[in-house]
Amino acid sequence: MSSEPTVKLFHCLPVPAGNLNDIYEIQPVRMAILHNIILRGFNSMIYYSGEVTAGTKKYISFLNYCSQVVNFVHHHHSIEETIFFPWLEAKLGEGAMGGNLEGHERFRAPLATFEELLANLRSGKATWDLDTFRKSLYNLVEVLRPHLEEEIETLRPEKLKDHVPADEFEEKEQEARKQIMKETSLITDMPILFINGDSVNGAWFPRGIPPPIAFLMKYPLWLIHSDWWAFGSCDKHMKVKPQFAAYEPPSENKEGTLG
Repeated sequence: MSSEPTVKLFHCLPVPAGNLNDIYEIQPVRMAILHNIILRGFNSMIYYSGEVTAGTKKYISFLNYCSQVVNFVHHHHSIEETIFFPWLEAKLGEGAMGGNLEGHERFRAPLATFEELLANLRSGKATWDLDTFRKSLYNLVEVLRPHLEEEIETLRPEKLKDHVPADEFEEKEQEARKQIMKETSLITDMPILFINGDSVNGAWFPRGIPPPIAFLMKYPLWLIHSDWWAFGSCDKHMKVKPQFAAYEPPSENKEGTLG
């Protein structure tokens, strides 16, 4: 356990109610699940940064874990910017996705600053300092979290149904899935979905993984970098660790309010 139980962490976002078999209703639900994976990743980096000592194996493993969380952020936003947002903009009207893209721009600079610090720590160019590390993370997440929350609102089903045909949505999602699988490693990328996942609201996510592949990811392939995955907010079964439980998300009722 950390010697700093009062360290500042960030609350996960409320998870909207919705029929997971409805192409429109699943959109904000899945986006909230993905965004909370990002927030749990940064929470775990903030928390566990207080438990590492420079020059140790645990420290190197921690920095490697941090790098994978950052990679997840980049990959998530790349899929949005190259596949979904331009297409939704064309369907919903000019400017519909403008706020989302502006949100990406707002956190681009603090993300780059943190990445530079992380790269310098990994190379030995920078000296480990806990306060500097956490300050860089806080500067990033305090800008990023409001964007993650705002983005969910742009995907509410009532905003999509009248403009985006369901069959076209299915085709676009299939395109995205193919791109994700092309770019994703079972060894270094997929574990992030489990160790920062949500067994309460998102036990179903990610969908479509054959049971044998899921077994490989959680057991033999997991062992390759198990020292990295130890820093997640959850275990491999998406069960949140006690020190992060207070920051887990509430669920919305069908009216879109918290309940």
